[in-house]
Amino acid sequence: MKRNKKIIGISCFVLLLLVGIIYGYMHSINIYRLEVTQIEGSGYGYKIYERERLIIVQPFIPVVSGKRPFQSVQDAQCIGNLVLERIKAGNEFAISKADLDNLGVVY
Repeated sequence: MKRNKKIIGISCFVLLLLVGIIYGYMHSINIYRLEVTQIEGSGYGYKIYERERLIIVQPFIPVVSGKRPFQSVQDAQCIGNLVLERIKAGNEFAISKADLDNLGVVY
């Protein structure tokens, strides 16, 4: 009888621990969001939010000289998503010209 109670107690603890880990993982995934914005004049940029706090404003194509906005929503979305992936992975999120070329971004 004592053994059964011990097994049930340990099982409940493990189950609660797993639920907590899964909840924490799912919650951490959804704290960031990307918003593509239209730049005054012509072109697009993006903003990245951590929950409701604005953490990145990128009105121009990174790593390209001059202040040139993205030519399409898709280009801004692709680079913004790449930055988001890198932030979530805990990696350096700077963009290189190779990144722009690999994603087919026109600059």
